[in-house]
Amino acid sequence: MFLAGRLAEQVRWLFRSSTLRLTLLLSCLFALGMAVAIVLALTFGREAVLNRVDTTLAGLAASVEAEDSSDDTFSVIIRPLYALHDLPAEFVRAARNGGGTVRLETEYRRSEDWRVLIARDEDGEAVLIAAPLDDSEDALDLLGGVLWTTAGLVLAVALAIGLAAGLWTQRRMNRIHGTLNRLAAGDLKARTGIGRSADDLDHLARQLDTTASRLERLVAQTRHLSASLAHDLRTPLARLRARLEMLPDGEERGAALEEAGRLSDIFDTIMRVARIEAGHGQDGFEPVDLGALLADLQDIFGPVIEDGGKHLTVSRASAETVTADRQMLMQAMANLIQNALVHGGPDITLFAHGRGIGVADNGDGVDPVRYDDIIKPMVRLDPARERDGTGLGLALVRAVADRHDAELILSENTPHGLRVTLKFTDL
Repeated sequence: MFLAGRLAEQVRWLFRSSTLRLTLLLSCLFALGMAVAIVLALTFGREAVLNRVDTTLAGLAASVEAEDSSDDTFSVIIRPLYALHDLPAEFVRAARNGGGTVRLETEYRRSEDWRVLIARDEDGEAVLIAAPLDDSEDALDLLGGVLWTTAGLVLAVALAIGLAAGLWTQRRMNRIHGTLNRLAAGDLKARTGIGRSADDLDHLARQLDTTASRLERLVAQTRHLSASLAHDLRTPLARLRARLEMLPDGEERGAALEEAGRLSDIFDTIMRVARIEAGHGQDGFEPVDLGALLADLQDIFGPVIEDGGKHLTVSRASAETVTADRQMLMQAMANLIQNALVHGGPDITLFAHGRGIGVADNGDGVDPVRYDDIIKPMVRLDPARERDGTGLGLALVRAVADRHDAELILSENTPHGLRVTLKFTDL
């Protein structure tokens, strides 16, 4: 079953090949052109043969004096028009029509096809002269067979060459496609390699590898810079916090310690996002039952939600098992729950439906046009949401979704609020 699926996928890829499509198009045009050329060649060839036969018969009739059947031979019939009574009826009808090609139902003198002509003998009298066409027809049939066979062989060879070229080109396209998939999955070291044919696909592969190298370097620099900044700032921040703790108790000391703790959380989140985005492949991935994960989340965060004066609802509907990093999912769900605690309404729902898991609240919600903005780092939308939070919660969730090649879906909750879903694709 697996092999059949792979074969079907290869066939679909093959017929999406532009090279094969071009080959099929050119082959169809070639076949149509050859068919028209062969039909015209046989038609004009037959006309030329008949004209040559007519000329020969007319010359033969002019050289004899026809009386009854005395001038008949086995292969040529020469008769006066009044002496046609012993000939097949088709000859008589052809004579009335001025001549033509006659096909008999049965053989007459070992031939079924005859050419009949009304000509003048040496005395100027109208006579019927007829000759069999079997040899000419056989020659035309042989010519037609040779032409059709040659056209078929050439077409088959063209299709075979096109199929081979399509397969070869498609393998190279699959290589480029695979490299792009690996890059999209976060493996910035993926490369196609440079081929030897020096054609447009090799040029494309070379450009892709160059772009990937530059992208890897830029992303590495950006991640290193952000992680280094966060790491380097944690040391003076820790010293500042230590000095603040040495101050006498008071309202200002408590506020300063709270701000220091908030800055430390921001730096920790930045570093976590950088580590998640720096990963690639499926190291650490394992089968994760979304229903069981939801139960663990309920046990861990249920008391926290209730202490916050809010009501927790859990919804499971045919929760499936996905391949994922369990700790990353727990971290992403914890951020979504924290976001709902801070910005949501009195009701929070944890749900796992099929291959999706997420959090919904019944707060004020977010304008759908701003969905793309709130998943960006350090973005907070309005003053009501600026009273708390770092603007990194959903950015971390997006990093986890990208790491799992999952879809992060933001939608309106019913009747109001925000619904965030991590939708896993089939792996």
